[in-house]
Amino acid sequence: MLKLYNAMRSQAAVQHDIFTLRKMVEAIMEKEGGLCLHLGEDRLFLNSHRIEMRSGHLVHHTLLSELKKRRIGRVEFSEVPDPQDLEIFLRRLMETADDGLHDSTRLQKILAEEAIASIVVEALGRDGDVEDRRLSHGKKVHHTQVYFYAISLMRELFLQARGNGRLDPSIPSRVIRTITTCYGRAAATFMRLATFKSSQDFLANHAVNVAIYAIALGHRLGFSNRFLNDLGLAALLHDIGESRLGWLEDTGKQRLTQKEWGEVVAHPAEGVRIMTGMRGVNLATMSRLIAGAFEHHIRYDLSGFPGQERKGRPSLVAGIIALADFYDLAARPSGKRMLPCFSDQLLEAIMERSGKDFDPVLARYFLRSVGILPVGTLCRLDTGEFGIVSRPTEEDTTGERPWVRLLAPRNRTYQSGEEVNLNSADRKTGTYERSIVEILDPNEMDIDVAAYLIAFEPVKTHP
Repeated sequence: MLKLYNAMRSQAAVQHDIFTLRKMVEAIMEKEGGLCLHLGEDRLFLNSHRIEMRSGHLVHHTLLSELKKRRIGRVEFSEVPDPQDLEIFLRRLMETADDGLHDSTRLQKILAEEAIASIVVEALGRDGDVEDRRLSHGKKVHHTQVYFYAISLMRELFLQARGNGRLDPSIPSRVIRTITTCYGRAAATFMRLATFKSSQDFLANHAVNVAIYAIALGHRLGFSNRFLNDLGLAALLHDIGESRLGWLEDTGKQRLTQKEWGEVVAHPAEGVRIMTGMRGVNLATMSRLIAGAFEHHIRYDLSGFPGQERKGRPSLVAGIIALADFYDLAARPSGKRMLPCFSDQLLEAIMERSGKDFDPVLARYFLRSVGILPVGTLCRLDTGEFGIVSRPTEEDTTGERPWVRLLAPRNRTYQSGEEVNLNSADRKTGTYERSIVEILDPNEMDIDVAAYLIAFEPVKTHP
């Protein structure tokens, strides 16, 4: 990435930069069989690997901005380019810096005119998310299958732990690696899947959702894939100690007796005991798993449970899991509320507890990862239509104009309609075509938002 950045920004030493960039392309293609730089979820990806930005935040941010400014969502090398072709591509790329035109289309035309077949440029989607909108129906179905397979797997894992069996971490590890790998290209899909809240398999469903929300925050923070895998696995297993609570496993019971509360307070320590019996886990991963299980109910102000004297804050893993855990539980049905409910009030609750229950820095980034209007929020538009927020808003927008799946009236219920971008405006007047005027409670309208967001039949989308 640094070599590409230097080649784009440099004018005097361009020949040297082209040479080093070509050597890099050659080395990567020899190792992986191809090279594709693409955008997704405000991150850069090299093939299927998310580019870390810890050691080069400025370079990462600048390169990301340069590609976005030119509306370029994907640059792919089908073969190692000739030095002359690579120089033409880079010079043309720099020439399209600030003229306000649709630069990706111009570059495609230039590459065709120059007969450069080794470099392919694709446009960035109008909503800034080049990947998730392009996912085929088959891939969305595959991600859905991964999600529900993970729930089934966790159900079996909880039963195994309940029976004092020794847990095999290899299978849940593979599931987490799949989710982590796919998330960068399909963030909105997984956030929609996490709107599914089942009381029948409460612990298993909750574990998978917490893993998705934790990975979402980890992505937003720019962690390495290795750390994300450990974080996701720790989130999956954070409540493994509750496997012994048969009265909780299937119902997600809300009101507890004093005896039951005592059992809940003991589940972090029980989770540690179960994890230390696992085999084949390296020391770094095990330390994160234990931290996630033992500390996720210890608050930022050091209150919570298990009660003990502490000098330091909960670990980073535990702090992330605490936010994900709270968010999933807060949106779940409880009391008279029979259906899940997402709204800006969930985020207000997190901010109110910031600095007390939650790490304030992590809390701010968590809000960015789920969006000001979270996926699953039921709303009424100024057109009189009802809709459900279907994708998190981009970081560089106000956060008030997400994509919304419209609900079309059908008899006494609704059917899934088209997906519209609330940022779409009339070209002549500049006025928005639709705006949200009210956030609604799905329970009052008897609408299960997940039923509309996890329906992957092909639907028409409007920019």
